Amino acid sequence: MQQAEFEEWQQLFIDDYAEDMRANSGYSDELARQRAQKSLDDYLPQGLDSARQVLLSIEMAQQLVGYLWYQRDESSIYINDFMVLPAFRGLGYGKQALGELEEQLMKQGVGEIKLRVAADNFRAKRLYEACQFKVTGYNMTRILNNN
Repeated sequence: MQQAEFEEWQQLFIDDYAEDMRANSGYSDELARQRAQKSLDDYLPQGLDSARQVLLSIEMAQQLVGYLWYQRDESSIYINDFMVLPAFRGLGYGKQALGELEEQLMKQGVGEIKLRVAADNFRAKRLYEACQFKVTGYNMTRILNNN
């Protein structure tokens, strides 16, 4: 990922993650956007050069089709964000990108890929299930104060 792509992705991430928190956790728009920005600030304090964080642009036939952000531990990765741009959804690019990622990670000795899917993101759930991901639990939230 180049710096210009990083800047574009950040705005897409904030918009997407804030919408997820509004829809699935009941956060106000303001709180959701603040928390999305805080997530970026906490995990990516040095932007593209942040430790243990990998940010990739997904390109197919020299066309930008999406973004992938993950953090690496000793033997696993956690996908923080995986986004296929709307114009390219449903064309198999997500499945292809995950397959290529899996191949690369296996060569590096990574044994597990973890991620979270929003409760209302049925398209992503179908994609991950088609790629052999298994449900291992559920995230649950109870909002006590929506400020």
